[in-house]
Amino acid sequence: MKPLWTLLPLLAALTLAACGGGGSSGSDSGGGANPDPNVPGDGDGGNGGDGGDGDGGNGGPDPEPEPEPLAALRFIVIGDSGSGSSGQYAVGEAIAAVCDHKGGMDEASPAAGCHLALGLGDNIYESGVTSVDDPQFEEKFEKPFEPIQLPFYMVLGNHDNTGYVGGDGAGNARGEFQVDYHYFDGRLSNRWKMPDRYYRHTPAPTTRDGRPLVDFFALDSNPIAGGFADPDIAYAYHTYGVDQRNWAVNALAGSNAVFKIAMAHHPYLSNGSHGNAGNYDGVPHQILPVLAGTRWKAFMEEAVCDQADFFLAGHDHDLQVLSGVPSSCGRTEFMVSGAAGKHRSIDDPQRNEALFQQGDEYGFMWLQASEADVEKQTPASLCLEVYVVDKDVAGLGVINGDGELTPAFTHCYDKQAKTGLTPGNDFTGQPIGDGALPLPLPEDFDATFTGPLKELREALVSGFTEAGADLPPNMRQTLDQLIAGMDILLNALDAATAAIVNGDSSEITQSVEAVLAAAEQLQAIDTSSLPAPFDQLGGAFQALAAGIGSGETEPGEGSTVDDIAFIAGPLVELSRNLHNILDGIEEVMPEEVPVFAGLTSVLSTVTLGLANTLEQLVALDVSAGGDELVGTVQQTLEHLVNDVLWLNKIPGAEDYPALPGDFLSSVLSTLVREITTILDTVLEGPLDFLRDLLSPITGLLRDLLSGLFG
Repeated sequence: MKPLWTLLPLLAALTLAACGGGGSSGSDSGGGANPDPNVPGDGDGGNGGDGGDGDGGNGGPDPEPEPEPLAALRFIVIGDSGSGSSGQYAVGEAIAAVCDHKGGMDEASPAAGCHLALGLGDNIYESGVTSVDDPQFEEKFEKPFEPIQLPFYMVLGNHDNTGYVGGDGAGNARGEFQVDYHYFDGRLSNRWKMPDRYYRHTPAPTTRDGRPLVDFFALDSNPIAGGFADPDIAYAYHTYGVDQRNWAVNALAGSNAVFKIAMAHHPYLSNGSHGNAGNYDGVPHQILPVLAGTRWKAFMEEAVCDQADFFLAGHDHDLQVLSGVPSSCGRTEFMVSGAAGKHRSIDDPQRNEALFQQGDEYGFMWLQASEADVEKQTPASLCLEVYVVDKDVAGLGVINGDGELTPAFTHCYDKQAKTGLTPGNDFTGQPIGDGALPLPLPEDFDATFTGPLKELREALVSGFTEAGADLPPNMRQTLDQLIAGMDILLNALDAATAAIVNGDSSEITQSVEAVLAAAEQLQAIDTSSLPAPFDQLGGAFQALAAGIGSGETEPGEGSTVDDIAFIAGPLVELSRNLHNILDGIEEVMPEEVPVFAGLTSVLSTVTLGLANTLEQLVALDVSAGGDELVGTVQQTLEHLVNDVLWLNKIPGAEDYPALPGDFLSSVLSTLVREITTILDTVLEGPLDFLRDLLSPITGLLRDLLSGLFG
């Protein structure tokens, strides 16, 4: 053991260090008397002194630096503002008064009471603008909102896209002028922000760990929910709509912001006069799905619900704070702010659960997003204040006689985790429709028919639509036509499967009509611009159309077998021709080929499966046993799963990340198992009811074939 005196120098050094002596600075984090930087020290290095100034060795450690302030973003939400009315002017003055009271207007100042504003569409009543220098920009935006010196991030509404009558939403090209105004050198201020029809904006600030506090996702609802169809194919839902859906899905998934806030003109939920998406204005959704907002509802549930924390909308001229609907939209909460230029009554206050709703008044919302405080263990939050504006009273209804703000409603939301809601596919999965088809559909064919294969059909249409989103426009149009033709063939297989399950001969009639409709549509598709070998698809489809109806006897004059052969024979021939085309794929291919290869493989499987199903129905009509009939349908569905899986396995697929093969095949496998269970129950009972399914075929073929392909 060393003598004690040999340790004295070391002990002295340690003592000096502990007291902050020895000429060292008190800011040395390695040796102060206050080891916890989050707890303030006593200012004198722990020696009980009078707390020197810390400038020298005798003053103790320097005080700990103040922590960075918590990130906060404060913004205004308005909608349906562009009336140029005295009410809009009053709203502009009221917003400025609220912002000034809270600390002023400055996009760059952390302490400002307002950093930016959001405009939720119908920016220029009644019919939008007709040029980038339209005086209505000044009359209905610049002047009424002159007191508000903030950037306004805008989206388009139905009135901004007027085609014929104000608000019809049928002229989306008109909305492009509002995008152009964002870039116009001659605009009267730089406050108007609309860099595109849909876009993402990430404002300052960031949180202490470097994440954006808020990401805004501005959506263009009008081409999807605007009501009347736009004749311009550039804004069709199966092109423009699907492109926007893919952008929204990827943008929301790619954001690491604390709060993701989506905004558009048309609401998902509303107690106002327009109502909920899917039932806008009381329109029957099955007959007029666009006018009813069914497609917008499907878009929301596929791209936005549960992914965004909040969804802000206008369209209804009132103020609403609505509860979320976890069962259909996950964690997403809803606000409607559409009273900045017009106002209207609340239509049905009981339609949706509301925290607050106010009609017949002008108004706006003020929101503040705040990051979590780890030290105080408080979560990130978004707080809102709703202001009702009265243009005829002092203080405009937002400030009382004592100079205090008077919000009509306040509420705070804590940050919520996603619920894990599975996104729908009703938007990309619905049939592409007449707009994508080269010819009108036959009047007697029910394009809306669905049976046991409904969800499988939707998954296939959705998967291939998404896979082709990045194709060049001419190939995209051809792909859409092929997808529409595929769905008509799936309609035929769906109807045949329904007939097997239900024993309803009318569903066999539907199946035959679908085959004939598919043949007529497919033979009209021009595939000459597709990369080889898929430029040969047109010839295969023409052979199908030419083959249907040809035979040794006239329809109805031979046996049931002869009649079915009028359809089954050309289907088998098409399947073989499609396989021959697939055999022509080279090792090195353009990136567009994988999606066309997968679709061609599906078409081949469906056509052969249809032919075999019809053949087995004939055998059942003549002999006995349903095992082979049901087995044929099941085998066809299993082959479809493999066809889609092949999307990600053919040469070149690794360079085409949009291909959905692996995911889609998993979805289809689950659906096929469910359908197989349904079909297996058919075999458990008597099969006599199936033997008369083909009875209507003879007369049907005679009538249908006489007018086709002539």
